[in-house]
Parts: sequence; structure tokens; C-alpha cells
Amino acid sequence: MTYRRDILDSEQLATLTRILDDYCEQAGIEGSYPAREQLARRLFALFSGGIDSPDDIKMALDRVSIDFQTDPRVM
Repeated sequence: MTYRRDILDSEQLATLTRILDDYCEQAGIEGSYPAREQLARRLFALFSGGIDSPDDIKMALDRVSIDFQTDPRVM
């Protein structure tokens, strides 16, 4: 059976949502700021690319977020 990483089951979606929520809370990114949307896109790209460990995803997001502006709400 071929497994497609661009289609999420409910458990995977819940896990990725939880990772995003936790990450944004720790970074002080609230609501629907553009930075949250950018992080969500990056998180999905990481998962689609084969990174599925929550710790590995968070480390990869840390590397990406270094490039964010001081105020992530205006990203």
C-alpha cells in the first residue's frame, strides 16, 4: 500500500495542530497572525517531506523562525 504524506488522517492532523499551537504559544504568536500561517505551511512541508517526530518538527521550526522579524505578528 502506498502511503501519501500529503493526506492526513485525523490523528496526524490533531498532532500537527497540537505542535503548531504549542509552538505558537511558546513564541507568543496569537490568533491568526501571518507568522502562524507561515509556520503552519512550514510544518506541513516538513511533515510531507518525511519529518514526523514532534521534536524534530519543533527543532526545524526553530531553525526557520530565526529568520522571522522581532515581531512575528507582522511577518
